Amino acid sequence: MGYQMDLIKAWKAMRTLGKGLQHHHSPCRTIWMRKLDGSKALTDEENAEIFCAHFHNIFNNQHPLPCDITALDLITPHPAYPHLANPPTADEVRAALRRMANGKAPGPSGTTSDALKSMTWTEPDPEEAGANDDAEFLVGTIHTMLDEFWTG
Repeated sequence: MGYQMDLIKAWKAMRTLGKGLQHHHSPCRTIWMRKLDGSKALTDEENAEIFCAHFHNIFNNQHPLPCDITALDLITPHPAYPHLANPPTADEVRAALRRMANGKAPGPSGTTSDALKSMTWTEPDPEEAGANDDAEFLVGTIHTMLDEFWTG
């Protein structure tokens, strides 16, 4: 047997067997809530009743707030940014694609951010005809999809 000659291996096997089916997971603990009289709840039903009464009191509170609600009028609101409701422009899409992090895992489509960034790369000196056509096509396609999603 390999365990007779390798005591470390034998010790690890004994620890694994001693842990049982839980392995590295700790057993579930049940937290028993306290009733109004101070005693602990003994069943799941009693715990549920305690939670039910607690949340009923919270969500059905008819008492006025313990503060002057008109004090909220003294707070200066943050400025509104109505341009954030507009759909993104093609330049914003292009800038967002350039800012994507490198080396990240692909999403559900299987396309990585590196692939998208490389497909939208534009040549700094586009003197040859059509050098950036593919990149502009992809940015335009992504922009169209985002625009359709944004506007519904």
